[in-house]
Formats: sequence, C-alpha cells, structure tokens
Amino acid sequence: MSIVVTIEHSIEELNAILVALAERPFKEVASLIGKLQSHGQLALNTTSAPIPEPATETPPAA
Repeated sequence: MSIVVTIEHSIEELNAILVALAERPFKEVASLIGKLQSHGQLALNTTSAPIPEPATETPPAA
C-alpha cells in the first residue's frame, strides 16, 4: 500500500530538486524525475503565469 503526500514547491525549488536528483544514478531516479516533470508541466499548463527559464551555471572567469 502506498500513501500519497501532496507538497508545494516553487519552480526554483523544483529545479533545485531535479538538479540534485540528476547527480544520482539514472536507474535510481528516472521514474521520480519523470513524475516531477509531468506534474510540473501540468501545473504550468493550468496557470497563466509566464514560465521562467531554468537557472544555468556560468563557468568561473579565468
């Protein structure tokens, strides 16, 4: 039996979670990443707020 828990996060928080999950072996996190992405996309499609671009890291200056 599984228990469903509903939590709320900002887009920035979800992006940080996805970045952290991406550091784990793919087979451990693939289904969770997919679920987070599909739920996030569904939430974005039901709002009229503009979609912010994901944060990108800039390389340090040489």
